[in-house]
Amino acid sequence: MVVPVPAAGDRVLVKPWICTEADINWMHDLGSRRYPQRFDSISTEQWFRNVVMKQPLLFYPARTENAYCISMLGLLPWLPTEVECNVVFICTEPGFMWEGIHCLRASIDWAKSRRCKLWRISSDTDYDLRAIALRLGATEISPRFELRFF
Repeated sequence: MVVPVPAAGDRVLVKPWICTEADINWMHDLGSRRYPQRFDSISTEQWFRNVVMKQPLLFYPARTENAYCISMLGLLPWLPTEVECNVVFICTEPGFMWEGIHCLRASIDWAKSRRCKLWRISSDTDYDLRAIALRLGATEISPRFELRFF
């Protein structure tokens, strides 16, 4: 099924569905094209098959025709009643970020259904997701600090 790019002002109804093992080849193909220097397909496949697929109460892998995201529940040991949802992976075909937004909205709905106190995008992406996050109603965490070791 080919999903056309919407014209300006058109509303497109896209409902994400749960990823399955049948989606692994597509997910790897897309991930390796979008992140050619940093995508480890062997480790990613093992993680998806042996961790994500085997823990459906902790992971939410959602996809559309041209996008997918994987969300994960977590908590801090000192705040065990405050469950958080982190989008650990978001990936879309070029020109289809609008489908990625649908995946992110599905992740938000899933986080709410799991009674999470917090939803955040933790995906380490080469793309600036600020405008998308703000459109979804998220607030920017500032300041952010990091030490990068090469």
